[in-house]
Amino acid sequence: MATEQAGLNKTLFWGAVSAALYWFLFQYANEFQQLAHTTLDACAVQAGAGTIYYNKATPELCAEQGGVFIPGNWLKVFAPIAMAFVLSYAHGNFTGMFWDALGLKAKK
Repeated sequence: MATEQAGLNKTLFWGAVSAALYWFLFQYANEFQQLAHTTLDACAVQAGAGTIYYNKATPELCAEQGGVFIPGNWLKVFAPIAMAFVLSYAHGNFTGMFWDALGLKAKK
């Protein structure tokens, strides 16, 4: 009985971590999108309620479009990749433990 409770607690823990990471990702989706778009030099142009990013932009071309020039930084690519790995790890742990808690095991 104690091992079942421990397994359930781990399942709930990883479920909460997964839910928190999904919430974080959706809450900060625009920031992650901006990080992904600005690994190269980019021009951000407001279009209605959204933003259009033009990559490999120059300050002159960006000024013609009426946008804001954002100098690229290749290190920004690691934030979305790290988020994908962390979310995948947490969700994978939760899913595996969830099916174990229901009693469903892979056929060997």
